[in-house]
Amino acid sequence: MSLNAYDVSAGVFIRGLTNLKAQLAKAEAQAAASGRDAATLLDARLGRDGDGASGAPYDLHMYTLAAHVHWAAEGARLAIANVLGAHAVPDTSEARSFSDLHQRLDSAIAEFRKVAAADLDAGLGRTVVIEHRRGSASGDGRQFLLALALPHFFYHVTTAYGILRNEGVQLTMGDFLGNWTAA
Repeated sequence: MSLNAYDVSAGVFIRGLTNLKAQLAKAEAQAAASGRDAATLLDARLGRDGDGASGAPYDLHMYTLAAHVHWAAEGARLAIANVLGAHAVPDTSEARSFSDLHQRLDSAIAEFRKVAAADLDAGLGRTVVIEHRRGSASGDGRQFLLALALPHFFYHVTTAYGILRNEGVQLTMGDFLGNWTAA
């Protein structure tokens, strides 16, 4: 069987978000067992934004756990829409609970399962234009997926994992990778 655009986009997103759901379930269970307030875990960060005085650089993306989970799912959803040539508006609503995060992940996974592989393959040659604060950038769907969408996704998924580990959640690399033999 040959590799297609679905395998390296929606398929990767489904697997990563599924693994992230399992990590969140472990975090939620451990918080409940220890009596920890779940809100403190959802608000946890790897670090604080630099204030300039300490010499630490300002990082616009030093988000909370909840925000990293949100943008892992939302960024993946927007990436698929861009490759398909569909207009999508970012959902910027904030999750307030583990339940909200699970619902968001479930929704994204369900959406990706409905995407036709042939439609994503056709989108690899489509021009994708990304508007941002400093202007815009464009490239074809293939370049967009490989150079922006996938690294962006893994930035958020990996950072969420790092925050959970930093907060004492008992996770291993196996929790991050999941079952790689599952379809």
